[in-house]
Amino acid sequence: MAKTVSIFFNNVNLQIYSQDEESGRIESVHLGEISTTVEINTPKGPEKIHLVPAMICYADRIYCGQEVFSQKKFSSPATFKYMKQYMAKRQFLPRIIGDQEISTFQAATDLLINIIDRIHDLYGKDQVAMIVFIVEPLNFSVFAATIEEFCLRIGLINYKVVDEAVCALLAYDLANQIDQHLIYLHFGYTTIDLYLVKIVESSREPRLQSVIICSMHKNYGGADIDKVIQNYFADKVPLNMKKAREIRGKLNINPQYRETFNDVELSLERSELHKMLDQKGYGRELQVLLRDLFDLASGFGVTYENVGYVLGTGLSLPTHYYKDIMKSFFGPKFLSQKAHEAIPIGALRYLKKGGLQATIKANYAIRSRTAKGDGYRYDIIVPKGTPYPTQNGITSIVANGFFAGQLEVELDIFRMDRPESSCDREIVIDDTGRMQLEENLGDEQQSFINEARPEIIPLDPPALDNEQRLEITFDISLNCDLLITVKDLRRNQTIWKRKKSVRLE
Repeated sequence: MAKTVSIFFNNVNLQIYSQDEESGRIESVHLGEISTTVEINTPKGPEKIHLVPAMICYADRIYCGQEVFSQKKFSSPATFKYMKQYMAKRQFLPRIIGDQEISTFQAATDLLINIIDRIHDLYGKDQVAMIVFIVEPLNFSVFAATIEEFCLRIGLINYKVVDEAVCALLAYDLANQIDQHLIYLHFGYTTIDLYLVKIVESSREPRLQSVIICSMHKNYGGADIDKVIQNYFADKVPLNMKKAREIRGKLNINPQYRETFNDVELSLERSELHKMLDQKGYGRELQVLLRDLFDLASGFGVTYENVGYVLGTGLSLPTHYYKDIMKSFFGPKFLSQKAHEAIPIGALRYLKKGGLQATIKANYAIRSRTAKGDGYRYDIIVPKGTPYPTQNGITSIVANGFFAGQLEVELDIFRMDRPESSCDREIVIDDTGRMQLEENLGDEQQSFINEARPEIIPLDPPALDNEQRLEITFDISLNCDLLITVKDLRRNQTIWKRKKSVRLE
């Protein structure tokens, strides 16, 4: 049975969900020893979900995700932790590990390759119909380009990139709120992110996009509460952060925690934890952050009353301390019942709502001189309706040397538009004697779209007269860029590899 898969590359963990295309069944995906399982409090009761820690270690072998913890590699200098923060800034930070130079991009690539290989092994490669990568809205273009580069490296073409805010909108069944003011709120393990956004429809991929009006961010999250729990029990027994997080999760489910751990009786009430957090000023800081967001929004003409909904997401949001403050501030506008899974599930819904494969809106052609040299011909390289992105070449052409000693070939790219209708109509009589109305359509219109910056392919050595010299292949990127690959047939060498050219429509 074919599956669609969503991968949410969060700061600390990756969430992976799949949906069966026939039954519609959605599940959190467990990928063996690289996954870890946590219990989350949901409106339907406790629920187990599977995560892959966003880290990788290059030791005697490559350790991915949870293996880094289980094999005690977390503190190794060969461990790459939380790569997303570096990718967002395009800081690849190469390190020398053994005899290799490895960057954060390479580390993220190796981690994702491991994950995708395991997904293919789990479901069967030919049964994975589409993979949706989910990225934050603030750095969407950076992450989209990074993921596009990654997919190019591994030859993956059945993929889409969508931002978190769009996923949250669809997860909360609010597709009717397109073009309305919303707040997208993400409570993670290490950060709080607040975005005032509008979700808009586009004729290009991605079909639904978030427009950020303003945003606020704070380096504060579930980890800070876990440290308070850790310190509370420090006099009785040392706890690692994983155990503290487990206790926080149990307090989300029950108002009182009691357990014997390492032969020590531990107990903590939820109300007692909330008092400690208040003493640290965490609640006050969050309220100040919310007020600051609206102070900033007022400069863009947006008030509290203008905001329709607050879309709550993130694995730390089910913590009662957070939810109580948000409910008090936003009232019924605040939605949190799907916080733990809204983003990856919303991405799967995107495929149904707005994720049909985008297509090119016009014919695109290369202009060349006719054999006699007294005119031009136009050869279509990208037909109208071509789905994108593409990987293996839409069209390939062979360029001949036009004269002996030719040093370069210029690619002149034209958009070819045929008028859809005309006001010029006449009645004609066909061969059977019947009268009918016909439109007099104008000639196809040609727009020289790279006239300012034509693509110049050098010929070294120079061409021979009428020599079959270059094989030129065309593809389209996720961002609708025309990609050009050029092979010099005389030298049997690729001189351009998917070089970005003009933006298509």
